[in-house]
Amino acid sequence: MSSRTQSIEQRDSTRLSGKARGRAPFLFLAPAIIVVFAVLIFPIVFSLIVSTYDWPLSEGAGARSFVGFDNYINLTKDPEFWNSLKLQLGFIFIAIPIELVLGFAVALLLNREFFGARVVRSLLLLPVFFLPILSGMTWRFMLQPRYGPLNTLIVNLGGPEVSWLGNPITAYIAIIIQDVWRMWPFMFMLLYAGLTAIPQELMEAAQIDGAGFWRKLRSLTIPLLSPTILTAVLLRIIDALRVFSEVYVMTEGGPGSATMLFSLYTQRQAFGYQKVGMASAMAIFLLILSIVFALTLVRKNMSLDVLEEKAGA
Repeated sequence: MSSRTQSIEQRDSTRLSGKARGRAPFLFLAPAIIVVFAVLIFPIVFSLIVSTYDWPLSEGAGARSFVGFDNYINLTKDPEFWNSLKLQLGFIFIAIPIELVLGFAVALLLNREFFGARVVRSLLLLPVFFLPILSGMTWRFMLQPRYGPLNTLIVNLGGPEVSWLGNPITAYIAIIIQDVWRMWPFMFMLLYAGLTAIPQELMEAAQIDGAGFWRKLRSLTIPLLSPTILTAVLLRIIDALRVFSEVYVMTEGGPGSATMLFSLYTQRQAFGYQKVGMASAMAIFLLILSIVFALTLVRKNMSLDVLEEKAGA
């Protein structure tokens, strides 16, 4: 009887230890899950809920009322919304290709060893570490009509004083140039890392076969670097969709609405027009837009991987 009792106790202890082992991964993951919920999932869910309310910030919590999808419908009827979306997409499709080409060209140029190479590469990355608001203040000072260094140079050469940030066209160009200046080293950093990962044996074999620089670039470098390029573009698009500080410091969305990017118009809806529900609807729209870009580029990247696997087979 005692041996039977002992075996039952052993079986129960084994079962309990098995359950403890089964719960152990969840206990270790619990802090990470809590952090992800607090900083990612909860804000998205809360914004989605707020976007279904007429929530005037100035009236307090008591004035809010449920309106369903009216905020989204009203957005489609708002010309300022479409103008901000157009400016945002223009910003992305102009700035990011320039950053990509510039970063790729410099990565190709510096993909060799020479005296001071590490120092040069490190110095090129400095603009990336500028705070966005500091970058915006620097460019605003440079483009200041009367005291800015650019206008001082033009006036000293006999040219007219130009209000760079007071003209809709030049102001929009200025915020694009500022973004290119600050973020092309980010492209360079990723593409240079991708170039160093390409096996040199392939390049040497192509050179032995008589392939020149442009042939190697077209047939080897760009195809092998395509996943890195797509990753860099995806990261830049997501970052460019939420650009705010530097543009706000430079122009505050002006003159008029010439530089009123999507994020700036979202801020104006919330704190200018005091419409938190409408601003939340714009934030959800921006999230959907980011997901569309991400899925498109990830699917493209996956298709490239499949083609590489077929070619290897």
